Amino acid sequence: MAQRTFRSGLLAGALALTLIASACGDSSEGSDGATKTTQKSTDNAALDTTSCGKLEYDKDAPKGGTFTDYAFMADSGTNTSFDPGVVQTLNESQITTSLFDGLTDFDFSDKCNPELKGAVAESWEGNDDATEFTFKLKKDQVFSDGTPVLASSFKDAWERAGSAKLASPYGYLIAYIKDGDKLQAGDLDTLDSIVADDDAGTLKVTLASPNADFPSIVSHPFFSPANKKDLAKIGQTTGWGTKGLTIGNGPFMLESATTADADTTLVPNPKWAGNVYGDTEVHLDKLVFKASLDVETAYQTFEAGEGDDAPVPSGKYKDALAAYKNNTVEDPNVGSYYFDFGEDDPQVGGPENVKLRQAISLAIDREEINTKVYEGTRQISTGIVPPGIPGFKADLSKYTKLDVKEAKKLYKEWQDAGNKLTKPIRIDFNEGGSHGDVAQIVQANLKDNLGIDADLGGVAEDYFKVVAEPGGCQLCRAGWYADYPTYGNFMVDLFSKASIGANNFGRFENADFEKAIKAAQAETDDTKRGELYNEAEDILLNQQTATVPLVYYTGGQVFNDRVKNFDQPPLGIMLWERVAVDG
Repeated sequence: MAQRTFRSGLLAGALALTLIASACGDSSEGSDGATKTTQKSTDNAALDTTSCGKLEYDKDAPKGGTFTDYAFMADSGTNTSFDPGVVQTLNESQITTSLFDGLTDFDFSDKCNPELKGAVAESWEGNDDATEFTFKLKKDQVFSDGTPVLASSFKDAWERAGSAKLASPYGYLIAYIKDGDKLQAGDLDTLDSIVADDDAGTLKVTLASPNADFPSIVSHPFFSPANKKDLAKIGQTTGWGTKGLTIGNGPFMLESATTADADTTLVPNPKWAGNVYGDTEVHLDKLVFKASLDVETAYQTFEAGEGDDAPVPSGKYKDALAAYKNNTVEDPNVGSYYFDFGEDDPQVGGPENVKLRQAISLAIDREEINTKVYEGTRQISTGIVPPGIPGFKADLSKYTKLDVKEAKKLYKEWQDAGNKLTKPIRIDFNEGGSHGDVAQIVQANLKDNLGIDADLGGVAEDYFKVVAEPGGCQLCRAGWYADYPTYGNFMVDLFSKASIGANNFGRFENADFEKAIKAAQAETDDTKRGELYNEAEDILLNQQTATVPLVYYTGGQVFNDRVKNFDQPPLGIMLWERVAVDG
C-alpha cells in the first residue's frame, strides 16, 4: 500500500484509504495525484474471488412511499438503544446513522477504495506525530429542529458518551483523547483536551497518544453531535427511543419509537445538509423498522407478503437466492464471525491452556458450518481481520483449518502437562438467527474430534451485556462489522485491555499485544502500520489463540421486487436516504 499523508483531510478525499483486497486491480493514479495501490492476495485462492465492484445507485429512482423493514430489527431481544452514545449492534446502527451525521464518513462508491471525507467537517489537520487534530466545521449545519450544529455540540456529546454514568459499551473510545480515561472512570466531568470554538467553527482535539487513524475513528456514531435541548433533557441516561438522544442532523428524524419490541418510524429531515456522496434529498416518505421475535419469524412474514425486506435464516439461503433477485446474500461485508475464549475462565483461559485452545480451533469444521448453516454463501475465515481492510493478510492464522490429527496431538500434550477438563465446556451464544445452529456443530465437532463434552449456553435477552461480564464468556459467540475500515477497529475495539467489559467479550489481555497495537496506532506510514497490526493479530491468533475465527460476513438480506437502490456498502449500514420503492 502506498503511504498516505495524515496531516490534513479535505472534501475531495485527500485521506483516501486504499484497501488491500482481492480482485481490485493494480496500482493506479488517484484523482488527488496520490498513488493508490491495491493488490491481489496470492496466499488464498478463494479470497481472490472476492468481488469489489462499484456501489450501484439510480438517482432517478422514484420518490415517495413507505419502506417497511423486517431485516434489521429481527431479533428484538438484543435491542437496547439506538442512542449514538451507546449503540452497539449493526441492526440498531441502521437507525442511528439515519438520524445522525458525524464529522467524517466514508464514500464507498468504489467498494474497495473508500474515501474518508468530511461530513459535518469541512476539513481537518493533524500535527506531525498524530497527537493533535483540528476539525473545521462546515457553515450552516443544523439539527432537525433548526438549531445549529456547533463545535460544542460535539464536545458536549463526546463528554456525555464517555462519561462513567452513561457506561457506554463504546466508552473506551473516549480514552483515545487525553484524560479520556479519567472521564470514563468518573474522575472528570469535562475534558480540556477538547477545545470547541463555536465562533471560529473549530474543534481541536489532543490525544492521549499518537493515533493516525483518529479522523477515521470519529466517523463512528459514538462521536456524533448532540442537540443541546435534547442533551439537557436526556443527560447521562439512555434507553430505547426517546429515552436516549434522538434529535439529530442526519437524513431522517424520529417520528415514533416506544419500546424495543415495537415499530420505530422515521421520516425525512427537511433540514438535512446531505451526505459524502453528494446526495441532498431522501427518496422515501417514511421508513418503518418492524421488530420481530426472531429471524425465522421475520422471514416468514416477508414470504407471506408483508414488508420490503427480511433477513435470511439458516437453511434458506439457496431458496432465497432463487426466489428473490433483489438480495445481498452473497455480497461481501467487512465483517467477521468468530467465537472468543474467556481469558478469565479457569477451564479454557490463561497461558496454561493455550494448547487446549489451539486444539479446539483445529477441531472445528468451518466448511461444515458454511455448508450446513449458510449453504456455502460465506467465505471461510483465515483470521479475524477480513479482506477489504488496509493491511489484510490472508492465511495469517495457523489454526483456522480442520486438522483433527494435529488437534489430537495438541490436546494430548496439554493433558500430558497435567491439565484436564473437570466439566463440559459451555458454548455461549445469543438465541435467534443461526447462532444456535453454529453452536451445535461446534459442540458435535468437539465431541467427535477430541472427545470433549460441551453444553449449549443460549442467552435469550441482553446477550451482549451478559457475555461481557466477568465469567460471562467461556467459549462465546461474537461477531463484528467494521465501524470504519481500519485494522485497529478490529484489534483495538475487540481485543485491547481498554475494551474489556465492552466488545472484548473474552476479556483478553496481553502485554505483548498491547505493545504491538500501541506501536501500530502511532505509525503514520500505512504499510508499516499494517505490518505492526499483523504482528498483533499473530499474537492474538497463534501465540495466544484467544479467539476462533469462523467465517467472514456477507449481506444476508432479501428485498421486495419494488425496492430500488438497496445496494449495501461493505460496512453493512444501508444508505437509507438512497433506498426507494416503486409504487
